[in-house]
Amino acid sequence: MPADLDNVRQTASDNSGLFDVVLHPDFSRNRTLYFTYTARGSGGTTTRLATARLVDDRLVDVTTLFDATPYTAERYHYGGGLLIGRDRHIYMTVGERHFHEWDNPPLPVAQDPSSRHGKVYRFTLEGEPAPGNPSFGPEGVPGLYAMGIRASQGLAQNPDSGRIWLTEHGPTSGDEINLLIPGANYGWPVQTSGRYRNAEYRPAQTLPNTVYTAPVWSWADRTVAPTGLTVDTGPAFPEWRGDLIIAGLAGGNLMRADLEGGQIVGVEYLMTDTPVRLRNVKQAPDGTLYLLTDEQDGRILRLARQTQH
Repeated sequence: MPADLDNVRQTASDNSGLFDVVLHPDFSRNRTLYFTYTARGSGGTTTRLATARLVDDRLVDVTTLFDATPYTAERYHYGGGLLIGRDRHIYMTVGERHFHEWDNPPLPVAQDPSSRHGKVYRFTLEGEPAPGNPSFGPEGVPGLYAMGIRASQGLAQNPDSGRIWLTEHGPTSGDEINLLIPGANYGWPVQTSGRYRNAEYRPAQTLPNTVYTAPVWSWADRTVAPTGLTVDTGPAFPEWRGDLIIAGLAGGNLMRADLEGGQIVGVEYLMTDTPVRLRNVKQAPDGTLYLLTDEQDGRILRLARQTQH
């Protein structure tokens, strides 16, 4: 891994480390992959998108594609969700990097199109702003695709519909599942279904004439801290096909969001008898789910259908 990878957690709530890894669509030919991680630099850390080639068990030709500068001392809400869509473009989330909403400047970073924090990006496979991206004005960060994000770690695309979903942490409650829409503003911190950590907080400045995009689902009455996300495609769990499978930190649950007609009609909480903080979930081609735990000595768990006898 890169020498500037910061994976030493200083506190239990430290979010630093390696976030996500995705393969180039032609990986079998070119052995190229992409990954997001916490990079150390002057002034602290930041979220970085990089690419490399896998040769045997080593990464070579490691190249930085995007840094969510500036580097800051905050060790929270890096984002780092990563996806290569059906359009062969890279989608990446970057959190706002503040634990407390009052740490924001008068115009919160997630609402400032010139800030790299609190955003969703869309790049070509070479790391350039993707053609057809929405415009956020002359001050918009190149590659910007959507904004108003607090802390999003999960990105997943339904292979049938092409819809892209993302998870997002609320402040106190207010965790969300959002449908990714080009040019959308998801509202943080101007709008939230949760509660500010300081009940008196209100943004000092907001963007004029802004239409905010509401979440498809939110947890207004509990905190689940959604992290990794995948769309179930079977065949191990055919009754879940098309549903969202979500890893969660709070409560230690794996969750299934039941989708019908593009809407979430309910959420099932799995692994309730054996809860463990979960950082990510991925699905293998055979439908088996793999879970990454968030523990002192993290584990990879395998979830397969129980054979009936």
